Amino acid sequence: MTPDDTTDPATSSAGAAPRRLRLGEMLVQAKVVSEAQVLHALGMQKTSGGRLGAILIQLKMCTEAQIRDALHTQFGVEVVDLRHVVPDHTLIELISVDLIRKYEVIPLKMEEHKLWIALLDPYNIYALDDIRFRTGVRHLVVTTCTETDYKRFIEEHLETRGIMDEILQEGDFYVRAVKFLQASDQDEEERQEALLSHELRLASSESPIIVLANFLLAEALKRGASDIHLEPFETSFRVRMRIDGRLQTILNPPQRLHNSVVARIKVMAAMDISKRRIPQDGHMEISYRGATVHFRVSTLPTVYGEKCVIRLLNKDFALADLNHLGLSEEHLRQFKHALEAPQGMILVTGPTGSGKTTTLHAGLNFINNPEVNIVTLEDPVEATMGGISHVAIQNQGGVTFSSGLRAILRQDPDVVFVGEIRDGEVAQIAIRAAQTGHMVLSTLHTNSAAESIARLLDLGAEPFVLSGTLQMVIAQRLVRKICGGCAEDKVPEEEEFFSLGLDPTDFSDVLFRQGKGCADCMETGYRGRTAVYEVIAVDRELRELIRRNAGSTEIAEASHRAGNVSLFAAGIDKVRQGMTTLAEVRRVLFSEE
Repeated sequence: MTPDDTTDPATSSAGAAPRRLRLGEMLVQAKVVSEAQVLHALGMQKTSGGRLGAILIQLKMCTEAQIRDALHTQFGVEVVDLRHVVPDHTLIELISVDLIRKYEVIPLKMEEHKLWIALLDPYNIYALDDIRFRTGVRHLVVTTCTETDYKRFIEEHLETRGIMDEILQEGDFYVRAVKFLQASDQDEEERQEALLSHELRLASSESPIIVLANFLLAEALKRGASDIHLEPFETSFRVRMRIDGRLQTILNPPQRLHNSVVARIKVMAAMDISKRRIPQDGHMEISYRGATVHFRVSTLPTVYGEKCVIRLLNKDFALADLNHLGLSEEHLRQFKHALEAPQGMILVTGPTGSGKTTTLHAGLNFINNPEVNIVTLEDPVEATMGGISHVAIQNQGGVTFSSGLRAILRQDPDVVFVGEIRDGEVAQIAIRAAQTGHMVLSTLHTNSAAESIARLLDLGAEPFVLSGTLQMVIAQRLVRKICGGCAEDKVPEEEEFFSLGLDPTDFSDVLFRQGKGCADCMETGYRGRTAVYEVIAVDRELRELIRRNAGSTEIAEASHRAGNVSLFAAGIDKVRQGMTTLAEVRRVLFSEE
């Protein structure tokens, strides 16, 4: 369809028409994807919803350009790239935000009593009739777009608009705030550093910037985010938050606000706002609803400006109860027994953000009493506990993991928590400490509990010494929990079981649930996370294998013979309990099996 057409595809044909090929069929015919890939994407569609094109793009099986070409063939209408569309807020108000969301339609332009729209389903007769009725415009020129483009447009131009209207009500000062940032000559910019610093400090003190910065911090706390990302690009400025382990876009403010907002954050974190071409680290704290919340701030110079990441560190939070971590009764008993041992080493392994520190802090809280001298060495100190001495790594001051651990061992500790074993020197000091009457707790970055043992041996640990000191290794991951506000009964398709190597008949007694998406979970269907554990209590057989410098495969097989389950099996058990979904287990744990 050309832009001059005044008909729409829903009414342009009469009589029996040949069946329109589905999007997946077209992509297969065009040899963009295979039939197997389409079937895999359709399986995910049945489980999680959404349109096939968006799922294929998410799986990186094809590009948006290929989906646009296929949509053009499928619908016979122009496919608009919404990235190049400037929103006309007059037209948005004409159609109304409610209809835009209901029918997944974007108004493009109005000319000579014709309204151009992009409709995800251009054959939706009810949508076209309702739009004509609501707008009073009889002639619609219908185009379409990809679901990915539609969601991006809504996110950038509608979700942000309300908050930014409030922030920008005093917009004149922004021109003053950024005029010194437009210098094209780098030398000229360097000569104006002092003046620029002064202007940025003034700009960051203006009320709209304060409102925006405070809003971001408060919103992160409200949503339970762990990080805030402020990211500048060539024509935009994006704000994302990591919620339940996944980054979600919250705002797309005008790019002209970026430097002032980052400057405001740097002022709050006692950082040097005049230095924008070198990485910086800072710290700030605020009072929020009666609690003191700490933030670690990091800036990194990029091509389009400073990327700023704010990590939330609630140092005064109520520590996790060991009994509520999600460990099974047997694993909980084993963990408590290991913690109460007079000496030895306990390791928790997993990637960054998998909850290792939370697990070990809960363990420290369990054994914390006036008769025990507990000292921690962390980078940074993420939570403080009464009765425990916390030491922060300060590389510039000479406090490294190795030097700090040596100093701590001269302080007559009973229990030492080392934030992370990063190299052979720290590993050997920690193992010697565990051998000489101390309980040592620490973390490693490996994929499984068995690999942690092999990793320590690779770092130079002596097999004979390690076999006598290692008490327990715990591997863990975090999976998202089904949102309680929108959970509904839904049995997965058989294909989803088969893709995970599972037999559907083994789950005939399981009540499967899935979140359909609501405001509380930001339409994700998940809210909160729970830990999945693989626990290896080192017994006589494992000590002998460690002494013989056995590989991780042999250690894992011995662990399974002893009745320990893998991370993947533990995740499936969470599905049986109705806490999470097969899709979430696939995302987080399937590669571990």
